[in-house]
Amino acid sequence: MDGFPHIYYTNVDRKVDRKQYMESQFDSLGLSYTRVEMLSCPKDGPPKNFLDNLTGTYPDNCSQWINWYGSLLFDFFEDWLTTNQDYLLFMEDDYDLSLITKWHFTWEEFMNRVPYDWDCIQLGFESPDIIPFYLHPTRPQYSLGPCLLRRDYVEKLVSLHKPSGKYKFDYRIANHIYIDRDSGIHDGWDYVATSGGPDYYINQSGKSYSIPLIPMNPYLAGISHQGPFGELDWKPKLSFVKCHEAYHEWWSNDRDNFTLDEFFTYGKDNDVLMEKDISRWDDKYFYDLAMNNAERLSFSTTVFS
Repeated sequence: MDGFPHIYYTNVDRKVDRKQYMESQFDSLGLSYTRVEMLSCPKDGPPKNFLDNLTGTYPDNCSQWINWYGSLLFDFFEDWLTTNQDYLLFMEDDYDLSLITKWHFTWEEFMNRVPYDWDCIQLGFESPDIIPFYLHPTRPQYSLGPCLLRRDYVEKLVSLHKPSGKYKFDYRIANHIYIDRDSGIHDGWDYVATSGGPDYYINQSGKSYSIPLIPMNPYLAGISHQGPFGELDWKPKLSFVKCHEAYHEWWSNDRDNFTLDEFFTYGKDNDVLMEKDISRWDDKYFYDLAMNNAERLSFSTTVFS
């Protein structure tokens, strides 16, 4: 796609299968990209050099793992700010880019249609219930997805979370979903007294919009799908599987039922006609679908090397 910005994607060294998966997609679509190396968290906790550079007050049950992960992202953001790029297109290594070929607009048209006041455009998101297939303000339950960030917004995030060269995450937030929640990685810790982790602060610390363009691939093994540390039997996360199917259904069958003006606006009388409520979809059907697809596609089920 002409004008598509350079992509930065995060990847852990031991996740070679994910690296190959993402880069094969980039190459086939002719997209330029840079791999951002992420470190595996030591099983005995975040490294001492991170803890020595962490400021703020955190209770004993606070997940410093997620803060350490955030620190790696802010190190990358600082490096990116040394470039002359106006926008940062950033994603993790588990996204399905195949729907890009079904977009019926150019990147220039996309940029001309997004609201003027945006800080972050989330290009994909998962929801346990309603998926709006139109541009809309980011909703409280959304977590980190592929994001387009303005340079001044990246500067704001760094100034908040790495002031004076040290990391700081003990901010108060008002999003109930992310206040004191479980870490989500089965480590026994919580996000208590932190700024919500990267799932929150990257796409919810400014004026953010979401648009359903790029779904997560639900068939790659990972902590979100896997279950507790050490379990090696892959288990699908059904909301992710349903989201993936809903995205493909929309872009294959429903896209042309609505105009681009409708797709790039919200608050319309017909918004409800452009939504899919996946909470009503049958769990057993999608569990069976996920297991069949996982076997057919032969994705790796190993989380720990």
